[in-house]
Amino acid sequence: MTKSKLLLAPDHLSGCLFAGVHRDTRGADLAAEDRVNHFPASVLVAVSLVSLSELFVLPADRDWRDVSGLPVLPRLTVTGPIDVPVSSWAAGEVVATTFAFYPDAWRQMGGAEDEVEAGWTAFCDVLTTIWATSRASSWPSAAGISDWARGVTTRAAFSARGRSLRAFERRLKRLSGHSRRTLEFHSSFENLHQVSRRHAVEPLAEIATEAGYSDQSHMGRTVRRATGFLPAYLNRAIETQEAFWCYRLLGERF
Repeated sequence: MTKSKLLLAPDHLSGCLFAGVHRDTRGADLAAEDRVNHFPASVLVAVSLVSLSELFVLPADRDWRDVSGLPVLPRLTVTGPIDVPVSSWAAGEVVATTFAFYPDAWRQMGGAEDEVEAGWTAFCDVLTTIWATSRASSWPSAAGISDWARGVTTRAAFSARGRSLRAFERRLKRLSGHSRRTLEFHSSFENLHQVSRRHAVEPLAEIATEAGYSDQSHMGRTVRRATGFLPAYLNRAIETQEAFWCYRLLGERF
């Protein structure tokens, strides 16, 4: 049986650490196609530790049947924000943990697989010391992508004298690593998750309206941009396919 854990950041690291995700497939008899891992586009910086198996990142034009010539991911990787969804494939059993940071906090700071909760606590303890000496006294907390985006946008708006739109965009890019449009996209996408969970039994068209999209097609294009899949297919896959374990773990629905 596979094990997937969502590790929530403690309050004192809010605004620095978004969350952690742990995956352990030891002892699970997974078919090759079930060893695929799908992840959405993200504005976060991901630090991943792979302690078991060989993992391959699948290019958009390749699937798990052909990993020839693809490099094996190193044991420790740091991945910056990605504008497109990404998939990986495990050659066998895998044990891996990924820590997701808000990008401005990651730059401001400059890191027990079997007992993952204890390892997470120890990691947060170490990070707390680093973050305490790195963060400014006025650094805002964040309860999610939307909250963080509002905070970093506010800082960009009032952190210097220049009030032109171009000056603001430059400051926002410097602070967050992203444009205002990108932050708005991922904030609206996070809102869609929340609306979809609250209205899980409602038709997609009603969910689209509630989430602020002009229509179901508009919502569908947004979901496809972030995940590579249309909402109806994605919702079925989240319920039935092993490869979408990360979406289930995060409680995402579209």
